[in-house]
Amino acid sequence: MADYDPFVSDVAPAASTRKVRRLVTGLDAEGRSTIVLDDTGRHAAAGHGVPTYVATQLWRTESTPADNTGAVRDPYDTDERLSVGPPAAGSIFRTLELPPDRDWRFDEQGEEVRPLAFHTTRSIDYAIVLSGEVWAVLDATEVRMTAGDVLVQRGTSHAWSNRSDEPCLLAFVLIGGNLPEGG
Repeated sequence: MADYDPFVSDVAPAASTRKVRRLVTGLDAEGRSTIVLDDTGRHAAAGHGVPTYVATQLWRTESTPADNTGAVRDPYDTDERLSVGPPAAGSIFRTLELPPDRDWRFDEQGEEVRPLAFHTTRSIDYAIVLSGEVWAVLDATEVRMTAGDVLVQRGTSHAWSNRSDEPCLLAFVLIGGNLPEGG
């Protein structure tokens, strides 16, 4: 499957979308734990050219085990393009605000203008519904998830469908991995 990248447009996130606060710990000059980074939604991007379909990149590691030594450097303060999947031996932490399907997949007449965004990543993904509801759509099944539900996505083809009238906020942790045999 070709690399999936819904963030290729120059559309900015809508002002109405959730701004995620990010707090990062580190050590002060005396070696005590403290907050060294506190910001809000700096690395947010609209997906599929839709301003209410917003991913906020919170953190990325390049390897496992993660290197927690030295000064904190924001992993997204580079000119490098954001990627959907994590580095082969690293991880990504992000949120996704997914608008109702009717607001981005269908036109005013109810005709589908964008198909479900099926994709596969070389990773194990932990998807947590923070608010709202969403359908995890797989090749052979679909399941409705609500706030507090967790999906362990093991490198298989999938898409997300918000069939409700409200946005759904999800959190994702992606850890580099491989694809299942036959996948």
